[in-house]
Amino acid sequence: MSIRRTATRAFILAGATVAGLLAAAPANALPPHPFGPPALTIGCPNQGSLMSLTGATGQSGPEPGINPGEIRFQTFPAAPPIPAAGQVTVAWINFDTGQNGIANLEGAYPYYSKTVYTGRGNVMATVFGSINLGSMPLCQSNPTFGNFIA
Repeated sequence: MSIRRTATRAFILAGATVAGLLAAAPANALPPHPFGPPALTIGCPNQGSLMSLTGATGQSGPEPGINPGEIRFQTFPAAPPIPAAGQVTVAWINFDTGQNGIANLEGAYPYYSKTVYTGRGNVMATVFGSINLGSMPLCQSNPTFGNFIA
């Protein structure tokens, strides 16, 4: 019985040591995580095409320029033709804290980005917007969704 007690104590001590080491390990951010399928814009002819695709990613911190609890949302062209201009918005909710928000991405289209404080936790976000394909009317881009850990 004392061997069993000694083994149990050793197991508990080893488990506590491993847990302490894992907790003390530096936090590494996940790589940029893509949203679901690229945002599809249909019905606006541009350069001979009836559609355009815009991709989006979310990068959580800590990374240069991204603090813990923040996510940088970014867009990029996913398939030609590249629209002439656009306005892209991200809406997000943190399921762990209840925090939520809406932000317009900024920059030179199609390479928009915005770093937002979402709080730490499980974040669901959607990216949507309007696209200007030059001489054609403004079109709406279908939303795309992503799940991120901040």
